[in-house]
Amino acid sequence: MSKKIFTTILVIFAVLAMIFLGFWQLDRHSQKSDINERISARLDNAPLGLVDIDKLKSYGIIEMERDFEYRSIAVSGKYIQEDSVLVRNRTYNGVPGFWLLTPFQLSNNQIVVVNRGWIPISAENYIDSNTSVLDISGILRNTELAKGLQRADASQGVLESLARPDLARYENQLGYEIFPMYIQLTGQNPQQADGFPKVLDLPKFSEGQHLSYAVQWFIFASIAAIGYPLVLWSYSKRKGMKRRKESDIPVDYL
Repeated sequence: MSKKIFTTILVIFAVLAMIFLGFWQLDRHSQKSDINERISARLDNAPLGLVDIDKLKSYGIIEMERDFEYRSIAVSGKYIQEDSVLVRNRTYNGVPGFWLLTPFQLSNNQIVVVNRGWIPISAENYIDSNTSVLDISGILRNTELAKGLQRADASQGVLESLARPDLARYENQLGYEIFPMYIQLTGQNPQQADGFPKVLDLPKFSEGQHLSYAVQWFIFASIAAIGYPLVLWSYSKRKGMKRRKESDIPVDYL
């Protein structure tokens, strides 16, 4: 196989690969857009309540997490303060600290964990003694497990802090059943008297750079698809001119 044929085949495969990557990025962009639209619609829906929490018991955990994450919720109950736990390595406006998770007992005695927000490292031993009934609002969030190279928390013993909101591990430590999703607090009545924990901002959903990446791949493919034939044409033209110049030399001169 000549070098020219090999290079041509290589360029063709490169162009096809770049076109494939471009369409793949477009598909990723479309998926992100659909997800963001669904999440926005869930946040705008009327908040779930105590009756809805009871109904969710009939759902499997996979369906529940798929269909109800980021749904607004508003319930009443009281914190089980002594069973709070910290989630370590969390920042707020660039300042390191913890999230504070506390079980929340509803009027039907069901327990749902509430991510009450952020506290600084200096408040690691933060204690809230308020046991009165509160009205809280928030959004439902899925439990989080260790992924990839992340290290899971020890499976045994009482942990003072968790690496992430792992509700199965937390339930094992608590010794009683909790709802399989937690509430990320957005409001509480009455509010915390001391201003802590700091309520977390709502998640920001971005469609990412998939669309711009797709455009880049298509541009690269166009450059290769158009540029390579031009290079071959230019090379062939120069080669032809060289042959004509050689043929103009008189035979007698040679």
